[in-house]
Amino acid sequence: MLKRISFGVLAVALLALIPLHIAMAGSTSGYPRRPKLVLMLVIDQFRYDYLVRFRQHFVEGGFNLLLTGGANFADCRYGYATTATGPGHATLLTGAYSNIHGIIGNEWYEPSLRRLVYCVEDPSTKLVSEPGRAGSAPGFSPHYLIGSTLGDELRAATEFRSKVVTISLKDRSAVLMGGHSPSAAYWYDPGSGRFVTSTYYMPKLPSWVATFNNASLPKDYCGRSWSALPETPGGNGRTISELKETPNEPCPDPRFLAWLDRTPFMTEIELAFALSAINNERLGQGDDTDLLAVSLSVNDYIGHAFGPYSLQVADVTLRTDRFLSSFLAKLDKLVGLKNVWIALSADHGVAPNPAFIQTHHWGPGHTQPEMIRSTVEKEMSVAFGQERWVEGTDGFWLYLNQDAIKTHRIQIPQAQEVAARAAGSVPGVMAVYTRTQFLTGTLPSSPFAHAAANSFNPKRGGDVFLVLEPYALPTAGNEETSHGTPWSYDAQVPLILWGSAFKPGVFFNQCQPIDLAATLAATLGLAQPSGSSGSLLVPAIK
Repeated sequence: MLKRISFGVLAVALLALIPLHIAMAGSTSGYPRRPKLVLMLVIDQFRYDYLVRFRQHFVEGGFNLLLTGGANFADCRYGYATTATGPGHATLLTGAYSNIHGIIGNEWYEPSLRRLVYCVEDPSTKLVSEPGRAGSAPGFSPHYLIGSTLGDELRAATEFRSKVVTISLKDRSAVLMGGHSPSAAYWYDPGSGRFVTSTYYMPKLPSWVATFNNASLPKDYCGRSWSALPETPGGNGRTISELKETPNEPCPDPRFLAWLDRTPFMTEIELAFALSAINNERLGQGDDTDLLAVSLSVNDYIGHAFGPYSLQVADVTLRTDRFLSSFLAKLDKLVGLKNVWIALSADHGVAPNPAFIQTHHWGPGHTQPEMIRSTVEKEMSVAFGQERWVEGTDGFWLYLNQDAIKTHRIQIPQAQEVAARAAGSVPGVMAVYTRTQFLTGTLPSSPFAHAAANSFNPKRGGDVFLVLEPYALPTAGNEETSHGTPWSYDAQVPLILWGSAFKPGVFFNQCQPIDLAATLAATLGLAQPSGSSGSLLVPAIK
């Protein structure tokens, strides 16, 4: 009797578990259907507030398409302290910060070479700019990038059938977005007006790239001026920039190309190249998911020159919107937007220029980097004897002369402490951290110390790291501006996910750009990039 009861109870229990089993099975197969194409749009130096300030002037199919139909994160900020182009592009595709992916700046000082190294330099490669052969100029590669990217994981998961193509005006943006094994990475050579690559990726340009270059799109802009759109706030259609040509001057010549390189027309040229890549490489038109990453660089050139509250930035933002509208409409015809996921973000923001800062009493406007170095040299000479104590500087890093430290038999932590105290005494410097503090985990408990730690890579970081006061810019003029700090004006960027896997709406959850690669990897069913430390943006996932 007892056995019968036990069996009956067991049978009931097993029957009760059947719905749970079905539910669990459903959850394991519940990944979104993979798209044909993932389009990553990165706008260089694009603050989040541009999407709000200028929205009333956007057209239907550009930013508004993404804002109305995508998951828009209104509080997305980088959690490291070196908000620059190289680190930003590496971060977006690796899902990690500089402490992990190793790109601590656009360049950094290398003591073993006694010089600055560029983040994508690689003397073993050559530039490929001609249809049939590589040139003699050095090329670029992801030689310094540590770990895999989203594209690397996508390629590996499909036995390298998926195509990963990256495009930018800047070499470092294209190279670092592509990771170690893309199908191709292309960037623009301003001297020749051509799109190029390097022997790391291929021995010669594909015929379609040569055809695009030979068509010389820049010549279509000869004789044109950059005038504000009628809708641009404060523009009234007036001329912003034009090139005064001399009689019988050929076009496009180097002088014209240099002018064109600082106009919004470069975004139109870049997107035309991206469409040619989609068409000729048949991106999004095969059986496997492809990835196209496009970094629109000219917004950064214009923003540096004039600042975020300028007529020039307003106009380039509106023109970017219109160029994107045209691009996305053509992408719809080639691939079908229903088959595309789109991610929009930026590598960093930017500070107001010193003229704006000082006019509105927001801060000092300027700081003097040369005073930091001279003060450190002076104080270390007083403490230890006359020497050239600072061997190199880059951005917010100081690299001390290790030979001099050994010669004077100084303990390295002691030398770093004296240098840090001296640097911290300079007006405009808010906080200073030493290499010893990074390595021993003895940083103070503060948001900026944590951000600085995310910027420190032990293989490449210097001896002293500086955080400047807000609105203290290391620039010479009053109109030009910069970025590269942990302050929100540099760190806050857009993050929008658009496509069948994502819920439309504005989300006020705190997020970081490292969350982008993590979320895309998860929704695509991929392994996370090796150093990925972001969190899934769960509220946005259907």
